[in-house]
Amino acid sequence: MKALALLAIIVFTLLVRSQEEEDYDDASVMLALKNSLNPPGWSDPDPCKWARVLCSDDKRVTRIQIGRLNLQGTLPTTLQKLTHLEHLELQYNNISGPLPSLNGLTSLRVFLASNNRFSAVPADFFAGMSQLQAVEIDNNPFEPWEIPQSLRNASGLQNFSANSANVRGTMPDFFSSDVFPGLTLLHLAMNSLEGTFPLSFSGSQIQSLWVNGQKSVNKLGGSVEVLQNMTFLTDVWLQSNAFTGPLPDLSGLKSLRDLSLRDNRFTGPVPVASFVGLKTLKVVNLTNNLFQGPMPVFADGVVVDNIKDSNSFCLPSPGDCDPRVDVLLSVAGVMGYPQRFAESWKGNDPCGDWIGITCSNGNITVVNFQKMGLSGVISPDFAKLKSLQRIMLADNNLTGSIPEELATLPALTQLNVANNQLYGKVPSFRKNVVVSTSGNIDIGKDKSSLSPQGPVSPMAPNAKGESGGGPGNGGKKSSSRVGVIVFS
Repeated sequence: MKALALLAIIVFTLLVRSQEEEDYDDASVMLALKNSLNPPGWSDPDPCKWARVLCSDDKRVTRIQIGRLNLQGTLPTTLQKLTHLEHLELQYNNISGPLPSLNGLTSLRVFLASNNRFSAVPADFFAGMSQLQAVEIDNNPFEPWEIPQSLRNASGLQNFSANSANVRGTMPDFFSSDVFPGLTLLHLAMNSLEGTFPLSFSGSQIQSLWVNGQKSVNKLGGSVEVLQNMTFLTDVWLQSNAFTGPLPDLSGLKSLRDLSLRDNRFTGPVPVASFVGLKTLKVVNLTNNLFQGPMPVFADGVVVDNIKDSNSFCLPSPGDCDPRVDVLLSVAGVMGYPQRFAESWKGNDPCGDWIGITCSNGNITVVNFQKMGLSGVISPDFAKLKSLQRIMLADNNLTGSIPEELATLPALTQLNVANNQLYGKVPSFRKNVVVSTSGNIDIGKDKSSLSPQGPVSPMAPNAKGESGGGPGNGGKKSSSRVGVIVFS
């Protein structure tokens, strides 16, 4: 019995000593912070009585809220010993030096350090922060850094803001609803990110997305099709990047208020029903892109930035395009509205030196898109150009089959689709039409052997800005050559 009593006394003593050491650690860390930053109202011997500091009943520091006090100095490396800390708010000061590692602060929920002069983010900074909900580290001259994989352990993250924070690399693929089901704000503007939007954005709860003004050489680019599945978005800032291709169907974004697209390389018509008609829109920026088709007309009350002649609209003011323009844009639409076309196809007259187009007396007689790196499919709308004599589409990456409608063209004398990835039956053309299909190893077969053939995306708007066919999926070009010249 004496042994048990002695053991109990020893355990109790150790627990008390451990608690005293933790209290002492909190006090020593706070004293080091005071000596460095000297915030006002930090004079009492007990840190729990300092201004803008909160403690738990057992004297553990839970909140330090010293933002906007014009403080100078550095942060002590011992901050990670404040293991009960829930809020650390340092924003809008002049604190410098590297951020110390906060590895292991499992109770930290809010970290605000924007608008300081911090110089570096340690690699393990976010490690162990499983309760983290909000991070704001904007406007700091950090050394280049990448958002670490350790952040994904903070499954309760709601806000992550690192504008002008010298973030580099590609967009992390873990800002998804699976990893962060409650993430509503993601701000990464004015950094050095590059690459494309991750597909994991699809279905996310993000409401505010800022990635504008990347300073990297290649910037952020590629398609923004994933936006159509981010239905909680309210404001999207994409300006000053290298995004390309058409806008997707945005009709599911029922709360979208602000969409900034200026200074990119977007092509195709501005979608009318799925974008222009959104009732929640308040601000739209279109300037300095390659948008085509008719100039959109937004509702009264929508602030529109669309400087004259800064896009490739068919007319300098709202109005219908020439029917020939509509047809050619429909043809380009199922090829993804190639940037090369959008750069050349300006104005409302296709016979006015448009790349790939030859005319006679105002009638389009030749379409020559050979060796242009085109993907997608061949549009049946070629058949609407009744004056067409030659269609030259050889040496591209076109998929699908040859539309039956092309056989109805009354003036057609030549169709060259050699060296693509076409399959299916060749339509029956008139006997005087020369049809070249060599280099399409699956021509005459029911399906392609090169890659799975899915439906053409319906997301790209047609020439009038309405939902229509989009680009197909091109694959690797075959090097096989099978000579087939069809006369029928």
